[in-house]
Amino acid sequence: MVPAESYRELEAQILEQLREGDRDQLRHLVGEYDLQVELLSGEWRMLMSEFEDHYQVIDPDRRLARMVVSPDELEEFVDGLRDATRQARWAPISFGIAELTDALPAGTDLVAVLFLEEDDDWLWNEPVYEVIAIRPEVFALLEDSFRRQLETGDYRAMARLASDHSEGSVEFSPEQWRVLMRHAEERVPEFLTVVEQRISTPVDYTQIREALSLVADPRYQPSLDAWLRVHAASAQYALYFRDAALERRELEGSGLFSLDARSTQKMMRVPGPGGVAPEGDAVQAPLDGGETVPLSVAQRVAPQKTPPED
Repeated sequence: MVPAESYRELEAQILEQLREGDRDQLRHLVGEYDLQVELLSGEWRMLMSEFEDHYQVIDPDRRLARMVVSPDELEEFVDGLRDATRQARWAPISFGIAELTDALPAGTDLVAVLFLEEDDDWLWNEPVYEVIAIRPEVFALLEDSFRRQLETGDYRAMARLASDHSEGSVEFSPEQWRVLMRHAEERVPEFLTVVEQRISTPVDYTQIREALSLVADPRYQPSLDAWLRVHAASAQYALYFRDAALERRELEGSGLFSLDARSTQKMMRVPGPGGVAPEGDAVQAPLDGGETVPLSVAQRVAPQKTPPED
C-alpha cells in the first residue's frame, strides 16, 4: 500500500514504470510503504483476471504481472474483495488474499495498492522430477491457468503454480524417474501418454492411481509407494507430472545460454604412449574424449620441436 498523497504526486511516473520499468526501480520510486503481502501464483492470477478494469501490465514473456488500484478506486476494489460469494469461491486458494482483504481500509481513499511480480530468484532453483497432487476444488479454480501455461510451454511457471497449491508431492531422482518411465513402458504403456500430457484431471484419478500402483516398486520407488499407501486415497486429485528435463530446456532465466560455435575450440585427441597423433590441424581433429592420457605423459611422448633456420 502506498499513501494516497505520495501516489498522486508520482502517478505519471508510477504508471510509466509499471509499463516498462525495472521492478527494483519501481519499488524505489514508491519509497516507503505501509504493507507488503505475498500472493501465491494462483492468487494473483485469479485476482487480476477478475479485476481487469484496473490498470494492468501482464507480459508472460518478460514475466511481468502488475496492477495498480488508485485511491479513487480503492473503495470499490475493497468491496469487491469482501464480496461473500467471491470469498467463498476463492477459499480453496485464498491465503495472501485473505490477509490483504483484512488489511485494506474500507470506505476510504487514503492509499493506493500496487501489485508487482516477485523477484526472479525462484527461476534459479534446480528443477526436479515430481508428481504433484492438487485437490479437485483447487484444480477447478486453476485449470485455465494450467492449460494456458501448457500451451505456451512455460513449464517453470507451471511447476511453480502446481507447487504453490499442492496437497503433496513425490520427488524422484533422475535415475528413479528413468526407472519409473521404463517400468511404465513395460507394465502399463498407456500411462506414458498421461505423463506426456503433463496434467491429469480428478475425473481420471482412479485409473491413474491404479497405473501408479503397478510401477511403484518399493525397491526402486519407496517414496511413491509410501505416498500411495498413506495419502493417495485422501481425495480425487489432479496430478501434475513435472519433468525436469523440459524445464532445463528453457534457456531464458535458467542460466543456460547456447554458445556460438566460434566460441568453442575442438580439442585434439591425445594418443597414448607409442601411439600416432592424428593428422591435420587440431581444430579439424575429431572431438573425442576417449583414451586420453595425463598431460605429463603427453609431454613425454610429444616430438621435440626444432628451432626454425634463419
